[in-house]
Amino acid sequence: MTKIQINGREVEADPKQPLIRACHDHGGDVPMYCYHPGLTPVGSCRICQVEVAAAPGQPSRVVAACRTPVSEGMVVSTDTPKAHDTRRECLEFLLKNHPLDCPICDKAGECDLQDYSFNEGQGKGRSSEPRRKLEKRKSLGDVIVLDEERCILCSRCVRFFSDVTKKPQLTVEGLGSRSVINTFMDKPLEGNYQGNLADICPVGALTSKKFRFQARVWNLSKTLSTCGECSRGCSISVEALRAKEVKRLRPRYNAAVNQWWMCDTGRHAMAPITRPLAPEGAVLGGRLRGAAVRGYNGLELADESAATALAADMLAAHPGALLVVSPFATQEEATTALELARALKATPHFVSPAANNLKDDLLHTGDPCPNRRGLTELGFAPIEPAAALAALAKAPAAVLAGERVLEILGHEGLAKLPTKLRLVAYDVETSDIPALDVVFPVPTHVEKSGHWVNVDGHRGVLNVAVPPPAGVRRLDANLAQLARKLAATPVGS
Repeated sequence: MTKIQINGREVEADPKQPLIRACHDHGGDVPMYCYHPGLTPVGSCRICQVEVAAAPGQPSRVVAACRTPVSEGMVVSTDTPKAHDTRRECLEFLLKNHPLDCPICDKAGECDLQDYSFNEGQGKGRSSEPRRKLEKRKSLGDVIVLDEERCILCSRCVRFFSDVTKKPQLTVEGLGSRSVINTFMDKPLEGNYQGNLADICPVGALTSKKFRFQARVWNLSKTLSTCGECSRGCSISVEALRAKEVKRLRPRYNAAVNQWWMCDTGRHAMAPITRPLAPEGAVLGGRLRGAAVRGYNGLELADESAATALAADMLAAHPGALLVVSPFATQEEATTALELARALKATPHFVSPAANNLKDDLLHTGDPCPNRRGLTELGFAPIEPAAALAALAKAPAAVLAGERVLEILGHEGLAKLPTKLRLVAYDVETSDIPALDVVFPVPTHVEKSGHWVNVDGHRGVLNVAVPPPAGVRRLDANLAQLARKLAATPVGS
């Protein structure tokens, strides 16, 4: 480590990192546009100017912190008049051609250009020439829209593809005032990581098609969570409009798991967590509103206590029940499921679908089971959907528990199960499966707290980002209640 002074305080800095990193690590407020800690520094925007002297008492000069290496004894000042004056000059050039789109821009509220203009006091321009006219709302593929007029040519997007995905797809095209970001040969962007461009763009030039005009960011509540679309378990932020409806999933920095990134599969996995409720008084056609039991006219809503008692009576009368949980079950839910397995005298399983074709060298593992390692460590045996359906066809009774468990097993295959099977399910929604006798609603993973264990053994946290619908209880609470009922009425009695 190298000893330097930052704003009069001696600190230790990593000589392998640029000066701006040392400033940020030790409380120095240095603005940045082109610099990103996950990308190669280029020093193109020049906004990160700080005043530096080689040693105490030596003459100082203003330098770009992102391209300046640290050296022993250097003296750094981040808040001097010289530094601020230089930053204001850079901002004046950046704002020269930037359109006055703030009221309609998706980046409003989290735009670095807005923030630094306010902080540095750069609110006036001295140029009388008109702003340059460039293409607006230019589609770069299925995920990203480019507004060329807003772009400040920081080149973060260009370097993301060359540095992170290792497949360059963007370039700075043209010279001088004609410079714009463009794809090679105007081809649309490809790959599973395009959404990261909207995250790293410091202004509103690159925006997400799926989030565009969906919400103002100051109305979004942000909750720390974990992505469930593969066993990597990327750390994410679940962002909900007024804490009621999830509008955006974004990566959250975790050096040990996903750093600053996430794949588009996880980013756009909104359908499973934004399902509408079933019509009032109905069981099918949307999310379950409450417990349901099979009646003369199919599945009918019922009192939860009565449904639990019925499920316990059926399971007690049919020993040899099969227990299969969802790969989305948390460690806490799975621990409670083990208690139920002991009450049923059953071997605990979790449904393990086949790997998909999304595996890559960056993040996605191709394994659609977010808690495979955690469930395996607790003693759950993996079982493929086809094998689980075959076992269900032979079992006298069964309990299927957890988010998406019916979907993963396959509604078509479940519909073919013999009606003599006594089947109890806990899921977000259901179909009219003839063998299904009792079904209970459960929260999605953005509506509950707990933990998943990823492929490398890191524990990913889940927190409640939005409340579950009225009448939907935690899965572990439901399973614990069923286990208590079975304890009072032993299986086989």
